[in-house]
Amino acid sequence: MNIIKKKEELERKSEDTNLGVVQRNKAKNELAQHLGEDPLPLRRAKLTTEAATKKAEKAKLAAIDAERAAEVARDNANKAAAVAREKAAEARQKAVECEDALNAAERYLEEVKSRPGGGQGAIWWIERELAEVRKYLPPRKNLR
Repeated sequence: MNIIKKKEELERKSEDTNLGVVQRNKAKNELAQHLGEDPLPLRRAKLTTEAATKKAEKAKLAAIDAERAAEVARDNANKAAAVAREKAAEARQKAVECEDALNAAERYLEEVKSRPGGGQGAIWWIERELAEVRKYLPPRKNLR
């Protein structure tokens, strides 16, 4: 039934003296309810707006959660990078120490070889081990 026709019908019933009191009051009550409710396009717009607001709120909360997770990930990455830099510095220091120890061993070997009467077999073996060590050094570290 059309909205306007329904309104007219309820107004007519509420004022019709041929009807009983109960039916007239019922018609008045229905008329008041009918006049109090929103027209369909406005009701639909309100519902759509409420749904869009809820959806936007959920998206906002998801974005906040994602932002927090990104901050935690960034902090963890920064900490990991700092640890990696520390470990790299320690590794460079150890490499320098090992290279110094290798050079000292070679100097000592040269000193022992220059002395008369040293054990030639032991010297040969030590030279072989030093050659093996040098073979596995990176080319820029290999001085000989």
